[in-house]
Amino acid sequence: MNTQLKISLFLIILISPHFSYATASNQPLGKGVIQSADHSLNIEVEIAFSRAQRQQGLMFRTSLGENQGMLFSYPDQAPRRVWMKDTLLSLDVLFLDHDGRIVAIQENLQPCRQDPCPISDSGEAAMYMLEVNAGYSKNHAIKTGDSLQLP
Repeated sequence: MNTQLKISLFLIILISPHFSYATASNQPLGKGVIQSADHSLNIEVEIAFSRAQRQQGLMFRTSLGENQGMLFSYPDQAPRRVWMKDTLLSLDVLFLDHDGRIVAIQENLQPCRQDPCPISDSGEAAMYMLEVNAGYSKNHAIKTGDSLQLP
C-alpha cells in the first residue's frame, strides 16, 4: 500500500477532504495511521514538503498534541540528519523509507541550548522523517518495521 508514499502525499494534498491547514505554519495536515503487527495508532501529521518548511520544522513551537507530529518529505531516499536547533520541545524522530516503513528511531532528542547543536543521524536510508513528542515511540511500542499509512 505504501509503495508510492511520496506520490500519495502529493495527491492527498490536492484532492483529500481530510486535509486542513495548520494556522501557525500554513502547512497541510493529514490523518495517518502508524501500523504495527499488533496495533494501530491514529496520528495527525503536518507535512513539510519544501526545503524552507523542512528547515523550519518544529522550531520555536511550544507545544505539540499527543497524537500529532510533523512529517518531513524528501525528494530522494538517503541517510537523514536532524538537529534540535531552536527547537523547544523534546522529540522522538522516526525515519521512514520510500514505502513508509520505519527504518530507524531516534528517541528523546533534547532541545539544543548551545551552538553548535549536536546532529543525530538516521543510520539508514530514509525518504521521510516523522517528529513526535519525546516518549511517543516508547509509550506506544513503536519499533522499526512498523509503518506509516496515509489515506
